Amino acid sequence: MGQSVGKWEGDTLVIDVTGFNDQSWFDRAGNFHSDALHVVERWTRTAPNVLTYEATIEDPNVFSKPWKISMPLYRRLEKNAQLMDFKCVEFVEELLYGAYRKKPLSR
Repeated sequence: MGQSVGKWEGDTLVIDVTGFNDQSWFDRAGNFHSDALHVVERWTRTAPNVLTYEATIEDPNVFSKPWKISMPLYRRLEKNAQLMDFKCVEFVEELLYGAYRKKPLSR
């Protein structure tokens, strides 16, 4: 959804993302952004089975100041844990939630 450039800062993978258009949104609630969106993601291994994910979101056309999210991501340790298949259906988000865009697509 943008142009990503990654680099390592010590043990942290830093991904700088720019070049977004204004045709997507953050979530199913319809929170939007402009083409000025700038996201910096940081992935840091903080324990043997934990990654900490942080993102700084900046869009001066939509938000009054930059904001951050952060969350730990845990590796499943159960003996029989497995990743299940996930079928990604093209355009399903648009079909279900497209009407909630700030500018709905014409049909």
